Amino acid sequence: MIYRRTLAAAVLAWSNLTEANVGERDMTASAETARRHALEIQKRDLAAVQIIENKLNIAQRWERGSFEWQAAAEKVIMRTYQRCIDVLEGLVVARMFELTKMNRSQTGMTLASQRRLQLTAM
Repeated sequence: MIYRRTLAAAVLAWSNLTEANVGERDMTASAETARRHALEIQKRDLAAVQIIENKLNIAQRWERGSFEWQAAAEKVIMRTYQRCIDVLEGLVVARMFELTKMNRSQTGMTLASQRRLQLTAM
């Protein structure tokens, strides 16, 4: 996703060149390098996608709005929801342990106070 934005920015910068600003050296070289790198990364990623598609025998890619796309989007949403629930569950368990520890320490303090009272009463 980042590469697409980088590629779009580099293409935009490259397409804004005119005869008047071709000789300027300030952004042209770096913009061309960024564009070239973005295109190389895009080609490499596309080749990796095509290799995986061939290995998995995928004949047609999902398109935005297709049934498979929507099913995958629902699964991603459910996974995000489930991860949030897992984090919340972990926080609740940690809080329960903290409360348990505090209760034990208070019990210990109560026993120590009782012993001190018994010793002073003697």
